[in-house]
Amino acid sequence: MTTVFQFAAHTIAAASESEATMAAHCLTPGCGWTLAPSTDFDAASDAIMTHTGLNATHTAFAREWTDVAVVRRLDT
Repeated sequence: MTTVFQFAAHTIAAASESEATMAAHCLTPGCGWTLAPSTDFDAASDAIMTHTGLNATHTAFAREWTDVAVVRRLDT
């Protein structure tokens, strides 16, 4: 039996036709506050800080960024 391995260099980057989004949720136990995915990161950050402003002990949040990535093989 013969095994052949082929290695090729690749690159990864955000897809040009996609937009990154950010979503968040409050980590305070019992709080169900969530932020729907948004492409406006400044407005999303403002919404998170507003939540803390209205709820002084709600200071920890999970933020998730999502984008579409494209992998391309580099020709040798």
